[in-house]
Amino acid sequence: MSENREASENIKIDETEKIDIMGLVSAFLNGLRRLWVLLLVIVIVCTLRSYFSTSFSYTPQYVASATVSVTTPGESYTNIQSAQEMAEMFPYVLTSGVLREVIQNDMGLDYLPGQISVDAEEGMNMLTISVSSDDPQMAYNILQSVIKNYPEVAEYIFGETQLQILDETGIPSDTQEEIVIRGSYRRGALQGLIVSAVILCLYVFLKRTVRTKEQLKKRINIRDLGSLPYVRQKKRKNAENNNINILNERIVPVYEEAIRRLRIRIMREAEMKNAKVIMVTSSVPGEGKTTVAVNLAVAIAKQKKSVILVDCDMRNPSVAQMMHHDETHPGLASVLKDETTLQNALTDAGIPDAEMRIMYGGAADSEDTALLGSRKMGEVIEELKGKADYVILDTAPAELLVDASLLAKYVDAALYVIRCDYTKMNKIRGGIETLASRRLDILGFVFNGDLNKKESRYGYGYGYGYGYGRYGGYGRYSRYSRYGRLKDTGKREDESGRVIKE
Repeated sequence: MSENREASENIKIDETEKIDIMGLVSAFLNGLRRLWVLLLVIVIVCTLRSYFSTSFSYTPQYVASATVSVTTPGESYTNIQSAQEMAEMFPYVLTSGVLREVIQNDMGLDYLPGQISVDAEEGMNMLTISVSSDDPQMAYNILQSVIKNYPEVAEYIFGETQLQILDETGIPSDTQEEIVIRGSYRRGALQGLIVSAVILCLYVFLKRTVRTKEQLKKRINIRDLGSLPYVRQKKRKNAENNNINILNERIVPVYEEAIRRLRIRIMREAEMKNAKVIMVTSSVPGEGKTTVAVNLAVAIAKQKKSVILVDCDMRNPSVAQMMHHDETHPGLASVLKDETTLQNALTDAGIPDAEMRIMYGGAADSEDTALLGSRKMGEVIEELKGKADYVILDTAPAELLVDASLLAKYVDAALYVIRCDYTKMNKIRGGIETLASRRLDILGFVFNGDLNKKESRYGYGYGYGYGYGRYGGYGRYSRYSRYGRLKDTGKREDESGRVIKE
């Protein structure tokens, strides 16, 4: 038994480590997806910096060289040995200063403007003498002086020797410039990659955002109602097609399917808890709560249910922008101030064969938010409940602002939107605790912008993405209508949202 328990624990540890590794890899891929432009710019800047720095500071070096044979009186073995010894002793001869003085006197110079080196060919009586200088003519002249005077200096050490020129470069040209410049590109690019890698690591390890639903399930005790895929929309000239809305005929099927699944689960939960008024909120701005609220309302309306969508975010109303609605209408604040009637504030959404009305937000005014907790707000919601099967309220973020708390006493339940790899856990907990303190029933959470790839029945992966920008800036939304693919094909679905095979 103990062995089985130990083996089971080892399996669990291995699975946990695997999940952690995969989560870390996913985090790096997500970070790379978000920061790739910045990282690319860093690499380019470092490469150009290295190139220009090398180009402006580069000093041409001209190398004149000659291959000479060493001959001494005696056998050829002695010649080879003398060549090897000359090469080995050359640094000492050079550092002693004797050779430099002889060459300087020979050329009439005060100092020697070049570097001299000698290499011996293995097993042969040949030396390669090289002189480098920033002046090609000077390099060649010093080389000739070395060949001329070296035997005289070496005679005190090796005895009588003679150097015979076998091959020489003549007046040299700079052949190193291209190599040095090409090397500067590589060095700069490598520096940029290192800096980019450090920035990416800091981003991943310091951001500490929620990346998977598994992280949420371990730390918060509310129901998982599903996830919406990360959908990247192409920017098109027609603004009506630049939206994440199931009314947009260009929306990817995988997103439409995810909304349909979400609608099924929420309607089931709402029926079980007799919840007609549902508040949609999030922890912080930019998590896509308005996107979820709009799509949820449309999806429910397509199920032959009457729906009223109310933009309760008086600080930054966004529903009109998402529905691509440019006309001016009185908002919720006007109704609460008795400046207009409730009936006048409701606008038909214009969806064929669906009963959906919208109360747009009107002009943004943060001072009107106090009205959300008024008795009049309760009366308005009660009246709305009598006019529709479902009332969806799009509210400001719960953790950041008090708006959702003020509305909590008038709604039946809340739907909490959490964006993947965007919000920190302490912010999520703070928002949920704020609603819980008001004794509000939370239906569950929606994991929005899920970056984790999964296969769908339509062959699409969850690899699409859409940017959120600033609070409320989600693009403009069309009023085109299009029924879901499953409904068009006449297929039926069960309570979990799966297609029932005939």
